[in-house]
Amino acid sequence: MIDPSAASASTQEAAEALAAWLIQHQLAVAFTTYRANRLLLLGTGQDGALRLHERLFDRPMGLTLDGDCLWMAGRCQIWRFDNLLAPGHTHEGGDRLYVPAASFTTGDVNAHELVIGADGVPIFVNTAFSCLATLERGCSFKPVWQPPFITSLAADDRCHLNGVAVQDGIPTWATACGGSDAPAGWRNDRGGGGVVIHIPSNAVVAHGLSMPHSPRWHQGRLWLLNSGSGELGWIEDGRFQPLCFVPGFARGLAFVAGCAVVGLSKLRSPQFHGLALDQRLAELNQPGGCCGLRVIDLASGAVLHSLELAEPIDELFDVVLLPGVRQPRAIGLQGETIDCLVKLPDRDTLTLVRPTAPSGTPHQAPAPRPFGLPQPTAIEPLAIRYQRVFQLTPATLAPYAALTFPSLAPQSAATARISGELLGLSAMADGAMVGLAVAERLPDGSARVLSLKVEEAWRRQGIGTGLLRHLLLFLANEQIGRVSVRYQATALTSAALEPLLLRLGWSAPHTDFALLEGNAARLAAAPWADRHPLSPPYRLQSWLELAAAPIACQQLQQLARQLGAPPELLPPLDLHGIEPGVSLALLHDEALVGWVIAHRVAPTTLRYSSLFVAEPHRGRARGPALLAEAFRRQQQQGIPEARAAIASGNTAMLRFLRRHLASHLSAVGASRSSERRLPPPPSSPGSQRAWRAEAASSGSADRMDDGR
Repeated sequence: MIDPSAASASTQEAAEALAAWLIQHQLAVAFTTYRANRLLLLGTGQDGALRLHERLFDRPMGLTLDGDCLWMAGRCQIWRFDNLLAPGHTHEGGDRLYVPAASFTTGDVNAHELVIGADGVPIFVNTAFSCLATLERGCSFKPVWQPPFITSLAADDRCHLNGVAVQDGIPTWATACGGSDAPAGWRNDRGGGGVVIHIPSNAVVAHGLSMPHSPRWHQGRLWLLNSGSGELGWIEDGRFQPLCFVPGFARGLAFVAGCAVVGLSKLRSPQFHGLALDQRLAELNQPGGCCGLRVIDLASGAVLHSLELAEPIDELFDVVLLPGVRQPRAIGLQGETIDCLVKLPDRDTLTLVRPTAPSGTPHQAPAPRPFGLPQPTAIEPLAIRYQRVFQLTPATLAPYAALTFPSLAPQSAATARISGELLGLSAMADGAMVGLAVAERLPDGSARVLSLKVEEAWRRQGIGTGLLRHLLLFLANEQIGRVSVRYQATALTSAALEPLLLRLGWSAPHTDFALLEGNAARLAAAPWADRHPLSPPYRLQSWLELAAAPIACQQLQQLARQLGAPPELLPPLDLHGIEPGVSLALLHDEALVGWVIAHRVAPTTLRYSSLFVAEPHRGRARGPALLAEAFRRQQQQGIPEARAAIASGNTAMLRFLRRHLASHLSAVGASRSSERRLPPPPSSPGSQRAWRAEAASSGSADRMDDGR
């Protein structure tokens, strides 16, 4: 029930106006939310106020009305609700009482919208298998149509088929978020890959849409919601004609009396980022958008009435109008009502069955959970699904930044170093991402793990192990033969990550870098800084002056190799980020013999990327003198923090660290690494099971999807 006393004056006025409109047109509304697992029924009470009634079901989505029955698509079932009330009768104030009378198990095929065929059997959008399907005895579903560009029946959500519209009693129009025939290929063009398909002719009649939903044939026009741009409109001559903008991700559309009723959802998923709707809401200072209903005048596009819904509801999927209904109610799957309320034939009143004692002892263990209720329960935890994250690039990492460790946030140093293809794998619990692993494909055919994180509330449940295990399977299937990981040694990595790596067959972790952190003022004041000053024929020059031209960078790197510099200390070809006043070349008789190079990695931080002096010039501490001058210049420029890494093979620098530098630093840590060889996928289907076990060292039954 909506309580007007708890709402603001404007919200109360909107609720009163919407209630009056429903009464005027003798209407009620049914709508679904799969994130909040609810079937919602909106009507008006005897006092003329809005009444909102809800029942829990597992992931309800598509709705359709068939006479006095409601049909609904759920996670694993198609549900039929029958009205038990005779005309003129009520139950607890309601003039409709919908009871879940039948369910048909389809499996988790991600069923979206549904309509009723000429034989009275539902035809539903089977999104996982990219088809329209119906119910058939002896199987989970019977495919009846696929888009012309789909070449096989497979559970990989190729085009995200989501909507179906009836014209003259026949399913005639369908919407899809893309025209791809690749697994989850629609995700690659969410902003403009959407299509409308004419089912009888198999013709794609409109392109260039952004995540279109809810096609409806009304008064000689095909209407739909161009959800990615937040617009209601129609298709004319192959083009989308917008009528109006709505402040949310629009799904669910119904028509009555010259008006459209539209469902809105908040932008709560990474798949919405980068859409035109996201940008427009930001410009309107409405980030995230709204969740609720809008009644829109088809003549002008003006919003006549609205309903805002509060948490935990932040998303709607489908909307159905119930003509001639004042206050609809439904029976849920748990509680006394569904057990005891009985409707007899040829009798208008309902009967309550209240046995004084059960027949025998039917439950000698805890009572089973009703099938069709949302997870989780206190007895049964959520199943974790591992699936690929598509279209992952350094530019699109931002929505996932909170689930990365080490951080891959925009503008971070780790993100700036990415140059190869990103391969992401997520851990999903009831549609929500609770863990993420990100790897980078390297030019030599190997890969490195960049990030691994599980949300705090979901830790200590084996999800991190599952993520890493399934990531190995994913990488092996991508023809990657070796994977490595490098991480900063901490108490946490020693206690959690390293045992996990060893358990999954990785090499014993070893230290490859010492990690240094210091304050510029303290480093510049170190007593050894002035013991060995530089004097002619030595002199210093700005590195950027020496390497001003691209050809100079190449020549300097070639010269550095001739001087014996190891690969990790070679001067960079790219001058981006080099701090000009601190990065110095050491010249002897005008010939290059050494350098110190620092990069600005944050407004207050320099990273010393390279320090090298050719072997004939290392006497009398030329390297420490060069470093001391860089510290002084850093302090003079007001850059307080310094960082550096010393490779485990750089024995001279590690010795200098122990003897002279460590006591002047803020912290000294270690970077450690490990690697894992991956067996190639077998060509024989019969060898797949053994290969999966070898690649992942796993006997887990966790589910691995390809991104649906």
